[in-house]
Amino acid sequence: MLVVDAGMTTLGDLRHHRHHRARPGGRGAGRKAHGKNAADVLLPVPPGTVVRIDEALLGELLAPGERLVVARGGRGGRGNVHFVSSTHQAPTHAQKGEPGESHWVELELKLIADIGLVGAPNVGKSSLLAALTAATPEVGNYHFTTTSPNLGVIELDDERRAVIADLPGLIEGASEGRGLGHEFLRHADRTRVLVAVVDGAAADPVAEWQAVEAELREHDPSLMDRPMPMVVTKQDLPDVHAAWTATRRALRATGAQPIAVSAHAGTGLRELRAALADALDEADRRSAAAPVPGAVRLHRFDPLDAGWQVIAEADGLRVRGRRIETTAARTNFENDESRDRFQRTLERMGIDAELRRLGARSGTMVRIGSVELEWGDED
Repeated sequence: MLVVDAGMTTLGDLRHHRHHRARPGGRGAGRKAHGKNAADVLLPVPPGTVVRIDEALLGELLAPGERLVVARGGRGGRGNVHFVSSTHQAPTHAQKGEPGESHWVELELKLIADIGLVGAPNVGKSSLLAALTAATPEVGNYHFTTTSPNLGVIELDDERRAVIADLPGLIEGASEGRGLGHEFLRHADRTRVLVAVVDGAAADPVAEWQAVEAELREHDPSLMDRPMPMVVTKQDLPDVHAAWTATRRALRATGAQPIAVSAHAGTGLRELRAALADALDEADRRSAAAPVPGAVRLHRFDPLDAGWQVIAEADGLRVRGRRIETTAARTNFENDESRDRFQRTLERMGIDAELRRLGARSGTMVRIGSVELEWGDED
């Protein structure tokens, strides 16, 4: 079972410890004593974890303490006392315990943050995060300094805080997996406000931002509907400061209202904090008008859950179906009474007739789940 731990921010622990197995329950005893149930295995995961099994979405874990069962333990067996009847006072038949489920589970973390800084590589997002918060991300004058999201807490006013993330930079083709953009885009899905970070020192700041905007639209057009303040960085550089008027005019022509900032000099940071507070208020109003559902639960219909199917294999026949596979796993085939009881189950469900129709004869290998049986015909 997975459980959300609000203090976790990565899946790193599970990357290095991939196999988890529950302990078996206790055996039953005489005098109709029931065996002891095994304890649940709880695996902590960070908020924002997406869970898949066989590429199918099982659910999403968002809220602290939220739980999701990914593999169920098997039910215990029943002793021979459960099969006593008025005509059969001393049965030797007993039922084995049901095997628990076993899966490879795929976990993906989609970062949950209030604010996400988006832009091309090396536009100054990490420096801006460091100036706005107490975070200490790696800062360098080269592409992809940020290879995984950095988080910080920004003080918007005396009583209000927000989580802000510096996300890996986007290049053209990021929505198709180029660069580190695909890593960024999956995290952008979970931010309430995006901040468009434009490099004031770029040869063409407007064109660079439009390339980033195009990748956002390609990934998910709804991202562009979120509140998105815009900043133009590196205003402490003389050339950038001199070009600010022209840059602002060009960006306003696209519908944006850019703010001039310098992470190093502190220029524009107070104005940016106010814009972020307004953007979060707007995001809250939109959420109230159209609430976004929290955790997703998918209940998939399995036609073989109660039914069955017999298919031919190269070296025998296979019976598929949850009910009959469970029954086979719980049967002690070394016990004559248990074996006869299982044969009657095959006949009652119609599986025996279908096996014969498909050519089962003495010596045919019949597989039911993990159980392999050699067909024996008394005729």
